[in-house]
Amino acid sequence: MKQDYAAMQDKLTQVLGLKFPPVAVSLIRRASDIPQGVMELDKPMFYCAMVKHAMLGNVFFARDCAHACRRGAAALGLAKIPDDERTGEFYTNKSSFGSMRAATRTVTRSPQLEAGSIYATLMSPLEKAPIDPDVVLIEALPRRALELVHASVFESGGWIESMVSAPRQVCAALTVRPYLGDLNVSFACESARMAAKPVGLEYSDEGVLVGVPGDQIGEVVNNIDKIGYVKQRVAKK
Repeated sequence: MKQDYAAMQDKLTQVLGLKFPPVAVSLIRRASDIPQGVMELDKPMFYCAMVKHAMLGNVFFARDCAHACRRGAAALGLAKIPDDERTGEFYTNKSSFGSMRAATRTVTRSPQLEAGSIYATLMSPLEKAPIDPDVVLIEALPRRALELVHASVFESGGWIESMVSAPRQVCAALTVRPYLGDLNVSFACESARMAAKPVGLEYSDEGVLVGVPGDQIGEVVNNIDKIGYVKQRVAKK
């Protein structure tokens, strides 16, 4: 049964003081799985820019042809990895890494779905999610991001291990890794920050990003205001 995502968004926004709505991401495997009435993105865009496009209130799906960043498309399972990324040449040419060995080591260890396994990405503000999302992306101040992490382990305990590198952060670290089951905290990479500018909503210099597995978001929202120091802070408002 589809959950009350509007109530979840409202609670997260109020408790965490979010400037932008959480983004619901579904990785669609078949064309027939796209809900009726959802519009296709009408212009090519980097996936990391699509996240900001969704924060502005848009609901859309994007096939491989609309993913302008081929590295993001490869990470998300929409396409094959480009040859210049596989060899590391893409990153050494732009001085992102000091050697092809360092670049290929980074790409090889990056979370990545099988090429061609995903038909499209479907994105929206959480409150408008037309289907249960696979991942929920949240941009928050670091202190509030910690509260999300705390909420995720409130019942189970334990530790969260996050993957962070220089490239492939919004696509691989913050979407694919949570899709595979692990909450991840990271940052918008430099390419993401540049790609978001034409959308009209840039990534915050003060913020971090949290990728929450879709099947865990209900538990996180339910627990967030059970935490003692969060409860005290909210009560003072």
